[in-house]
Amino acid sequence: MNGTSGPSLLLRLAARQLRPTVIGILVATALCIPRPVAAQGELERARRDYNAGNFDGAIASAEGARRKAVNAPASALIIARSRLERFRRLANPEDLNAARAELVAIDLRGLSRQEILEWQIGLGEALFLDNLPGPASEMFNAVIPSARARLTPAEIEKLIEWWATSISRVAESANGAARIDEYRELRTVCEGELERDPASRSATYWIVAALRGTGELDRAWNAAIAGWIRAGAMVRADELRADLDRLVVQTIIPERAQARTGQRLDAANTAAAIATMTAEWRGVTGRWTGPAAGASSEDRSPMPLPSRPNSAPATNYSP
Repeated sequence: MNGTSGPSLLLRLAARQLRPTVIGILVATALCIPRPVAAQGELERARRDYNAGNFDGAIASAEGARRKAVNAPASALIIARSRLERFRRLANPEDLNAARAELVAIDLRGLSRQEILEWQIGLGEALFLDNLPGPASEMFNAVIPSARARLTPAEIEKLIEWWATSISRVAESANGAARIDEYRELRTVCEGELERDPASRSATYWIVAALRGTGELDRAWNAAIAGWIRAGAMVRADELRADLDRLVVQTIIPERAQARTGQRLDAANTAAAIATMTAEWRGVTGRWTGPAAGASSEDRSPMPLPSRPNSAPATNYSP
């Protein structure tokens, strides 16, 4: 994570980790609404294209499928979500505007329960991309409980990342007690997530950021070390460790050193404390995991969730 200490850091964090990834073809079992075979084939092709990151293909197939009225709601959902992802890639405001129009016009009576969940997540993403992180965080927070029963653990990870990124932006735009309250909520959710899944990459990172936001700098330091060690058992460990390293070295250590000395960052005593803490951090991480982890993308934005028509779990999901 680029940047120095202070509120600007997590504003940059908020644009973090939606790393493009190819998601495996999902098994679609009993659909809630029967559809003509040809049109259903176009709809399934649209889902496969979306899950594979081929958003232009997904839009084209879904446009074909929506010619059948029974397919219109599900097709509109895929088109909207594809346009959101295309907006994230190309930053064309027409895609965001079109996605917003599709989402608000969908007839929910034509969606399965799984698709309604995806619709709510799509609304949250659209709000976030429309620079409305507060409503986005509320939208994501509202669906997390029901999502646990319908999404795979890897998909829950992505949803937590979207929510955490949104609420961190809300926190960084607030002041005083309001800012701390937002970070406390983030801390509480991350604590619960780590209790459920100690290998949660999102919670491992965001609990450190949340503790820093509440001013619990010593605990943030300890959580970062614990997260660094746990990361060794996770996929893409180097990416998570590089993210933690930036947060610790560029933000937590300077703020912790300044809290210890009570002096300016450029004061000699603070500079010495920073050097001591940095050496301690390098020593601990080196002893536990060997050489420092490689750098990851500076863009940490949430990954897109896959599209499927019902609650059947993905069988070949590649996180």
